[in-house]
Amino acid sequence: MRVGGRAAFVMALALVGCRSRPADPPAEDAGSPPPPVARTALPDCDALLPTDDRELMLPGFTLTQERSCPTCAPLCAFRSESEPGVAVSITWDCNTRYSKADVHALMAPTLEAGGVEVPALGRGAVRRTPAQGMSQVLAWDDDTDCAVVVTWLGGETERAVDVARSALIATTPAILDAGTAPGDEADAGEADGASAP
Repeated sequence: MRVGGRAAFVMALALVGCRSRPADPPAEDAGSPPPPVARTALPDCDALLPTDDRELMLPGFTLTQERSCPTCAPLCAFRSESEPGVAVSITWDCNTRYSKADVHALMAPTLEAGGVEVPALGRGAVRRTPAQGMSQVLAWDDDTDCAVVVTWLGGETERAVDVARSALIATTPAILDAGTAPGDEADAGEADGASAP
């Protein structure tokens, strides 16, 4: 009996393994759009968070760019002289799997670890408190394949949700793909027109 039970268990694991393998990609239809191009790098903090957006989001804070990786944007760190005990960081993680994944599955690990869901923020968002006086918000954008991570240390940690909302609004496909803020092209055109006789 025991041997038969083990055999059934091994067979069940094998079947689950077969089902969990990714299927072969479907044959491309001539009328279907091409798959999205993978980004090799993301823009820097100045492009992702233009000055006007930063001033509205975090007035009086100064920005420093600390690091970057192939799929994530630089770590945009903010400090304020008037609030020396407050530190805020924002980063983006862009991955095509986010746009295809069930948002509840993406949120599940944080929720299971004691986080709470943040309503009406992107495709989905969760907030957690990794340490006393710290709040972290992870939000998945609804019009790009990016997740935004905001970490707030000290002061009014509940403001992390507002910062995540502002960062999601500023995150657009045009900025991610071109690395230019909206209006830069118009400003350049106006400057050219203004200098012409």
